[in-house]
Amino acid sequence: MSPTQAEKLEDLLARCALKDQVAFAKLYKEVASKLNGIAYRILNSVETSNEVLQEAFVQIWNNAGEYRSDKAEPMTWMASIVRYRAYDRIKFEKRRIEGSQFKADLENFDSIESTQTSGVLMCEIDQELDRCLSVLDANQHRSILMAYYLGFSREEISGHFNRPVNTIKSWLRRGTERLKECLGS
Repeated sequence: MSPTQAEKLEDLLARCALKDQVAFAKLYKEVASKLNGIAYRILNSVETSNEVLQEAFVQIWNNAGEYRSDKAEPMTWMASIVRYRAYDRIKFEKRRIEGSQFKADLENFDSIESTQTSGVLMCEIDQELDRCLSVLDANQHRSILMAYYLGFSREEISGHFNRPVNTIKSWLRRGTERLKECLGS
């Protein structure tokens, strides 16, 4: 009796978890066209769907050991990786486009900060948030507004401040912790 398609894919994923490159090549050959079709239907771009497929296969290779046959069929698991990658790409592109609209304003962030926040922080809750934001370190304050109000990625904020991404992550984490404390009191 020959193995089913699902069993074959499960075996290939198990071998990929062991970093078997031959198995990975076979897996790619088996499912790439189907997964690329999923990406294309979401993205409607051959070039972008090919990029997403490549990213998804890197993720499949790195996470093959996490696949659980009792949770999902192998094709379902891989398809979900492709879908999430495709949706992430859409979000990234949207942020990039929106970010470019603010690029000129970023050079003069102080003016954005004062005009944008003064118009929005009108009700009591917003005034409380404004008060709590004002007690933050200036870099934490600005990075929080850039990330959570203007929608910039950590990488974009990193570029603006000319600081490593990990520094930005620390500013955001510490700043949000201080905001929670301030708002909770």
